[in-house]
Amino acid sequence: MTTNYENLYEEIFQKIKENDRIIIHRHERPDPDAYGSQGAMYQIIKENFPEKTLITVGKDSPSLDFLFKNSEVTEEDYKEALVIVTDTANFPRIDGKLFTKNNFLIKIDHHPPLDNYGSINLVDTEVSSCSELIYNFYKYLNKKYNIKLNDEAAKLLYLGIVGDTGRFLFPNTSNNTLKVASELIKYDFNMSALLDKMEIISENIMRFRAFIFENYDVYQDGVAYLKITKEDMDKYGVDPGEVSTGVNLLRSLQDLYAWCFAIDEGNKVRVRIRSKGPVINTLAEKYAGGGHPLASGATVKNWEEFDDLLDDMARVVAEYLKENNIKLEN
Repeated sequence: MTTNYENLYEEIFQKIKENDRIIIHRHERPDPDAYGSQGAMYQIIKENFPEKTLITVGKDSPSLDFLFKNSEVTEEDYKEALVIVTDTANFPRIDGKLFTKNNFLIKIDHHPPLDNYGSINLVDTEVSSCSELIYNFYKYLNKKYNIKLNDEAAKLLYLGIVGDTGRFLFPNTSNNTLKVASELIKYDFNMSALLDKMEIISENIMRFRAFIFENYDVYQDGVAYLKITKEDMDKYGVDPGEVSTGVNLLRSLQDLYAWCFAIDEGNKVRVRIRSKGPVINTLAEKYAGGGHPLASGATVKNWEEFDDLLDDMARVVAEYLKENNIKLEN
């Protein structure tokens, strides 16, 4: 008897076999898992069905486009195409939406399923990353159909897992995550060089990280935040995506349990929220967002509404500290 995931694996595989043209999307402002899951899906299909036409779509990220670059597409490209979207929780975050209701849409993701926008929705919230989920999908196909995984796919999956687990430091790292990683590093790619490449940043970003440490503020016991204005980003020559890569730099701060970056994007303020215990995705949902229990995103209309979000965050942290009888040292 197969599990529900295996039934979904089977459905997705049959759709891949049926379609000669497949277009693969990911979320806006891509991180390593978005690149890893999208690129690995491309490589798995291309390795086993070389006759198929495959296209990856999305705006390239300067820090990650050494992995691969996406293609420019037109509406014509989507005629009779299967569309697969990886690592994207809700429909508005899909990067590039030239497909129509005529396209069969498959969602493959690991975020809480608030928006089942796909005709098939493969969502597993127990895995560390979408890359780990795609490896599980591959393992099923390998066992049943002898589907192969090439070195490039293994490299991309490993990168995605490393990115979403913070190099295996985050609590989403499970026994299976480590097992998958150990299997992936058997493939022929230079793990050390790959991780070194991930760490390379521009001088602008390096100077901006100094700005982070100098300008973050403590809102209340256990809560910290940083406001980043358009003037700040212009001064350091960084964009919102590059700013977001620094959100975990505050993780090591003593007595910190939840923190956020608020990034001014002109007509709205995007908020990156992180936690070391308190559940914050329900908080994010209140502010037009969502995500994982310890890593979420939200959007507020202005700085006044951001103050409301901080109040709610402080309440969530205070309740967590009380429930767990945690006394802060400071």
